[in-house]
Amino acid sequence: MSSLIFPRALTTKWIVIGIVLGGCSGAADNTGAEADASEVDAMNSLSDASPVVDAGQSPDAGQSPSDAATMITDAATPLPGALRSPPYLMWVTDSEVTVRWETESAVVGYVDFGTTSGLGRLATENAAGTSHEVRLTGMQAGTVHYYRIGWDGYGLETETFSTAPPDGNTDFRFVAWGDNQDGPDDFETITGLMDLESPDFAISSGDCVQNGTRGEYRSQLFEPISALADHVPFLVGAGNHERYSDSGADLFNEYMSQPGDEHCFGWRYGGVYFMFIDTELDIDPGTPQGDCIANALSSPRATSAAFRAAVFHKPPRVNWWFGGSLAFTNEMEAPWVRETLEPMLESLDVDIVFNGHNHLYAYTPETSGGITWVTSGGGGGQIDTDFGLWRVGNWSAITETRHENHFLVVDVVGSDMTVRAINIAGQEIHQFTISSDMP
Repeated sequence: MSSLIFPRALTTKWIVIGIVLGGCSGAADNTGAEADASEVDAMNSLSDASPVVDAGQSPDAGQSPSDAATMITDAATPLPGALRSPPYLMWVTDSEVTVRWETESAVVGYVDFGTTSGLGRLATENAAGTSHEVRLTGMQAGTVHYYRIGWDGYGLETETFSTAPPDGNTDFRFVAWGDNQDGPDDFETITGLMDLESPDFAISSGDCVQNGTRGEYRSQLFEPISALADHVPFLVGAGNHERYSDSGADLFNEYMSQPGDEHCFGWRYGGVYFMFIDTELDIDPGTPQGDCIANALSSPRATSAAFRAAVFHKPPRVNWWFGGSLAFTNEMEAPWVRETLEPMLESLDVDIVFNGHNHLYAYTPETSGGITWVTSGGGGGQIDTDFGLWRVGNWSAITETRHENHFLVVDVVGSDMTVRAINIAGQEIHQFTISSDMP
C-alpha cells in the first residue's frame, strides 16, 4: 500500500512519545470499529429496533474509560505511512465526543484526555483494528478538553476540543458545507477559512466523496479537513455520491460516528435541535425513516429547543443543474423531497433546512409552511453555473443564488440565528437572519 501524503498542516503534528499500556501488543485481528460496518444496509431500511435515535447513546465500538494516565517512557518515531487517515472528531454532546483515526496495520488504540494538558484519563479500544473509534465520556459541559491519541508505543500531538454547552445555551457558532467531492484542493482552502471562524462544530449536507471509495474518503475528506476536524467535531447527512461505488454505504457507516445507524437521527446542541435525514432512503410516513423523523422531532428535546433545523442532501427546489435537463433526471430532482418530506417537516415545526446536492448557494426565505431553506453545495465540487442551457427550473421561492464555491457560518445568539455565506476568497456573499418564536 502506498503511504498517505498529508497536507503541510498535518506533517508538523507528530510527536515522539513512548507508552506503557497493557494489551497494546495484542494480536492484530483487524477487528474493532470496522466490524460494525456490515450491520446496516443503508439502501434498504433503517433498524426497526431503533426507529428514533438521539445523541447520548453508546458508540458502535467498545472502549473502557478509566482514570489511569499513561506513562511516558522512551521516545519512538512512527514509521512512514503508519497513519492512513488523520484524527477527526465526531458526535459531540455536553459530556461525550468520538475520536477517530485510521492506521496502516491493526493495533489497539487509546486516547488520553482531561481538562488540562496533563490529561489524566484514559479510554482504550477493546480489540485491534485499523479503523479506530474511541468514545470519550463523563466530561464537563461547555468545557475545553485536551486529548492525545496513541498506539503501540507511538503518540500524536495533544489537541483540544470543547464539549457542548447545556441544553438551554443559545450562544454559539457552527459552520456548514456540502458537496466537497472531487475538489480536495478547494475544500482544503475552505476548511482553512472555516477554521478561522472558530466554530464550535461543523455539519455537512453530504457528498463528501465522489464515488464512495476508501481512497476517496482519505484523499477527498479526511486529508483536506484534517486541520479543522482534529479540534472541531462534525456530523454528516449522507448524500448520493457516497454510494456510487458502495451501494450499501458500508464505508460511510464505517468511517462516520453518528447516533444510531448513522443515517437518521436527532442531535441537540445548546438550544438548537438538528434532524439529520438520508434522502437516499424511504421517507414516507410509516417507513422506518419516516417514523424516525416523526418521533425525533416530536421528542421533548426537539419541542423545547429554540430552533429546529433539518440537515439532508437533496433540496426540494433546483433552478440550475450541470448538463441541464438531459442530466437532471427524476432521481437527481428528487420530487419526493418537495412532495412528501417538506410538508412532513412543516407539520413538525422545523424552522430551517440545510441542503446540498445543487453545486451553488441558494436561499429560499420562509415559505408559507414556515421553513427557511438554504442550499450550500459549494464545498469543492464543480459549480452549477448560470449557463442558459443548464436552467432546469424557475422556482420563484428561491430569491438568492450565487454560483461559486463557499461555506456557511451560522451564529446563534439568543433568539436569533444569523447565516452568512462566505466564498472561497473569504468574502461574504449573502446573509440572512431568522428568529425563534420560543419564549
